[in-house]
Amino acid sequence: MPSHFVALLLLASLAQAPGREESPYHETIERVLKLLPERPAQVVIVDPNQAGAEIRATLLRMEAFITKGGRVVYVTSHSEALRGALKGWSLHEYILASIVWHEMAHIEGADEIEAQLREEALWIRYVMDERVDPGDGMRHLSGLKSRRSKDKRVEQGDAVLTLQGPLLTATIAVIEPAAPLPKR
Repeated sequence: MPSHFVALLLLASLAQAPGREESPYHETIERVLKLLPERPAQVVIVDPNQAGAEIRATLLRMEAFITKGGRVVYVTSHSEALRGALKGWSLHEYILASIVWHEMAHIEGADEIEAQLREEALWIRYVMDERVDPGDGMRHLSGLKSRRSKDKRVEQGDAVLTLQGPLLTATIAVIEPAAPLPKR
């Protein structure tokens, strides 16, 4: 029964989501997805300010997330990386791609530490391939690596935050990749 309820909520949110031509997010997310070795099944942009009060504060602290058992990468509309990518800033596009990659690792079952390591590995690849400025790339990598020493609460096995409340009413864009990219 709960899976039917979730499916109905998803269908309702998709019906309310703006079309491709109405959203400034689609072109940006398509550019970002092209930077990944593999594409997620779907990316959904959510506005924390439209979410229910019971989850709003949690969403405002996040750039992206997944839901337990889900295959969708959710990106919050206030994400600094998304905002920079919307302005066409290349570094932010790569940062957002690495964040999506991190969430995809969770979808595949990775805990928080493993997801961070996968995100860092992709970022190192961007730096080594000179896809990002080496100075900016190394500064960002340093920040990524420092997460584990700063957040003593992150332990092996941590991965998914369980959100309670009407998340899907906060949907402002749904991006389904036009065609899957071949694995690199």
